[in-house]
Amino acid sequence: MQFARPGTLSVVEPSEADPAAGGDPVVPLRRTVYVTSNLDEAHDAMRRTYFDFDARVPSRRSRPFTYDVRTVESGVLGLDRMRYSTTMDLTTEPVGYVHVTYVLGGRLTIRAAGEQLQLTAGDLVLVPPGQPFQGRLSDFDVRILRLPLSAVTQAAAARWGTAPADFAFRGMAPISAPLARYWRETLTYLHRVALNPEAALPSPTAHSAMIELAAAATIATFPSAATTAVYLPGPGDAGPGTIRRAVAYLEEHAAEPVTLADVATAARTGPRGLQAAFRRHLDTTPMAHLRRIRLARAHRDLLAADPAHGATVGAIARQWGFSHLGRFAAAYRDSYGTSPAETLRTR
Repeated sequence: MQFARPGTLSVVEPSEADPAAGGDPVVPLRRTVYVTSNLDEAHDAMRRTYFDFDARVPSRRSRPFTYDVRTVESGVLGLDRMRYSTTMDLTTEPVGYVHVTYVLGGRLTIRAAGEQLQLTAGDLVLVPPGQPFQGRLSDFDVRILRLPLSAVTQAAAARWGTAPADFAFRGMAPISAPLARYWRETLTYLHRVALNPEAALPSPTAHSAMIELAAAATIATFPSAATTAVYLPGPGDAGPGTIRRAVAYLEEHAAEPVTLADVATAARTGPRGLQAAFRRHLDTTPMAHLRRIRLARAHRDLLAADPAHGATVGAIARQWGFSHLGRFAAAYRDSYGTSPAETLRTR
C-alpha cells in the first residue's frame, strides 16, 4: 500500500444518483485519507473516528512519527487501513460498536473482559462491544472493520435465529484457524472493493449484502451466543403452509434486502421454526433458497440483456445482491454449466 505524504487530508464523498434523472439508487461512499507527524493530532483523529481513550507514549523515537489512515464508510459499514509508527499504552472508554482488527505488522497487547491477547502479523482481535479495553500498540499496521452492534444482532437473528436481546460475543480471539483465515479473506475482499478509488457506488441491495457478509463472517469467526447455542426444535414446528407463505415472500421480495426475521414474520412463524421447516421439507435454508431465486433472476436478465447496449455481468450480479463476482460466477457455473459472461455474449 502506498501511503499519502505527511500533512495531507482528502475526502471523497460522492452524492447519490438522482432517480428523477434516470440514475439507479446508490449508497454513497465516504473516503478519507489522513496523515500527520504530530502525535497529539493523531490521537485526536483516532478519538474522532473510533472511541475515546487515554494514551501514554513510553518513549519518543529519534525517527519521525507517522500516523497514516485510509477510511471508507458506506452507510453503517466502516473499513480502515491504519499505520502508527511508535508505541502507545492506552485505556479506552466502552466501545459502542463491533470493532475487529486484522494485524498486518507490529505488535499489539489487548486486555478486556478478563482476557488478554498478544498479537502479531496475521492475528485477529474482536473488542467486545460495550466493554472498555487496555493495551499496548507498537509500530502497528492494521486493517479494521467497524459495524454497529445492531447490524450484527440482526444477522444473528436472520441466520441463526438468536434473539437480539440474547446475543453477545464471548471472546476476543477467533474460534479456529480456518475461521480466522475465512474472516481475513472476507475483510480483504471488502477492503479491495471499498478502498478502490474506481469502485462503483453500491446499490441498496448490494450494500445490504456487504453488511450481511461482514456481520455473518464476524459471528461465525468469533465465539458468541449465536454459534455456541444449541437449537432443539420444539412442539408446533412450521409445516407446508408456512413454507408456501415463506417461498411466496422470497419470490416477491428477491430484489430487496431480506432477513430471516422478515421471512418468518411473513410466514407467521419464528425464525428457528422456519429454519427447521425448510430443512425438513426442502433440505435447504430460507436464505439459501433466496440465493437460488436471485441466481435464477440473474440468469434470466443475462439471457435478456444486450452487451452492445452496455449490459455487464457485474451490474446484473449486483442488482441481485451478489457483491462478490467470483462467488457469483462459481455459483452460476454450478447451476447452469457455463459462465455468466458466456451467457451474456451468446444471448
